[in-house]
Formats: sequence, C-alpha cells, structure tokens
Amino acid sequence: MKILVVNDDGISSPGIKALANELSKIGEVTVSAPLQGMSGAGHGLSINKVLRVEKQQFAENITGYAVEGTPRDCAELGINAFMKDGVDLLVTGINQGSNLSNNIPCSGTCGAACTGLDYGVPAIAVSLDFGDEYDYRYSAEIAREMAEWFIVQPFNHKFVLNVNVPNRPREEIKGYHICGHGGNYIFHQDLTPRYDGRYYYYDTSSSEFSFVNLVENLDGDIYALHQGYITLSPIRLDMISYDDFPLIQKDLNQFKY
Repeated sequence: MKILVVNDDGISSPGIKALANELSKIGEVTVSAPLQGMSGAGHGLSINKVLRVEKQQFAENITGYAVEGTPRDCAELGINAFMKDGVDLLVTGINQGSNLSNNIPCSGTCGAACTGLDYGVPAIAVSLDFGDEYDYRYSAEIAREMAEWFIVQPFNHKFVLNVNVPNRPREEIKGYHICGHGGNYIFHQDLTPRYDGRYYYYDTSSSEFSFVNLVENLDGDIYALHQGYITLSPIRLDMISYDDFPLIQKDLNQFKY
C-alpha cells in the first residue's frame, strides 16, 4: 500500500514523525509537508506562485518533501508529482490540537485530507486533543488501525474520516464514538495594536478559545472527545444547506432581471 502523509504543523513536527513511522509498518510511506507550520490554512491553494520544494530523507525508508506552501499544496504535489505511480491512502496529521465542529473548515489538517476527495484517494485526518504535553505514540497507533480498517471499506471514497484522539493516558480512553457537529469554538485575542508610525501590529499568538452552543451529549464531537472518546466524523467539502432552499425560493420572485 502506498501512503501519502501530510500535515499542517510542518515537516519537523513530532506528530508527523510519529504518524509516518507507524504507517510505515503497513505500507510504503512518502511525506509531503510544509516547510513551516501552516495551521489555520484550511483548504487554501497557492495560485500564481512557484513552490520551492526540498527533497530529503525523512526517516529510514521514508522519502520526504518540504514544501514552501499550504497543506493542500503538499497533498496536490504528493498525488500529482511525488507519487506518480499512484496513492492508495492519504493520511494527514497528527495535528497538535483537536479539529472539531466549526474549527474543521479552517484546519489545514482537514483541508489537506479533503484533497483526496478531488482525486478519488481515500483520506483520513488525525488530531490529538489540546493538552499541556503531547505524546503521539498512542494516536499514531490509532491512525494505523484506522488506516487498515478504512482502506478496505467500500465507502472510503465518499468522505474524509476525521479522527480526534483524547489527550489522556491510553487506559483512560473509553472507546470510539461517531459524532457530528458539537458546538462552536470562539477565539479570544488581545488585539491591542502596536503602532510604529506607519504600520499597526496585532499579536494573534495571544489566542485563547471557549465553546458556545455546546452539544452536551455524545452525538457532539467536542463533548464526546472531552469525555474520553476517540471521535470519528465523516466530513466533505459540500457546505451547501440544501434544507434551506425553500427559504430563498419563497421570496425570490420579487427580484427582477
């Protein structure tokens, strides 16, 4: 099995190293990752620019490509340039911090994985919940187990499997749970600017977040993860609200053309 591994935390992050090494137990792994951290890049694609890439020996028997671009750039190049003989599975992560609910669209981890939908490549996004420390060994094992299961499923081209692992000891994990939208992350930043006479400077490194509209049962991904469950959510790029078509159609005739 030929596996492409991508992330948004950068090619030097410990999460991608743990993931690539664990997946090399079940297939031939190629790593394509941003040279620098690109968290929050979502499904962004570089346009009208030349992407500089450095080929490197990522690990024993694993070739790596450090890309000066977005996570999706890395996935596009991996599928179309670095692995021309074909990609059987795309796995992204392991992200430092969860990717849930309204945070999914801005996630470079999920955005890169969704590139697989464009090319018919089964894809999994893997994240480890926020914490004071990050030990990726268990979440890497979960990623490998999910990869072995997902790759043989007949529905593996229909959606990206978004996997979030609690950041707690393995013995405290309660199991798996299939989840939907569980609430909203609201980011709080101290955006008091510095001004040097020409430019304003806003420090986004002060970001903290809280939750609103929290779904307080196991159907919600935020709640389930915080209760100690590994959350599984099928995600797609189609963000159109089909149920709301009648709301628009009701008064549409008033507009002239």
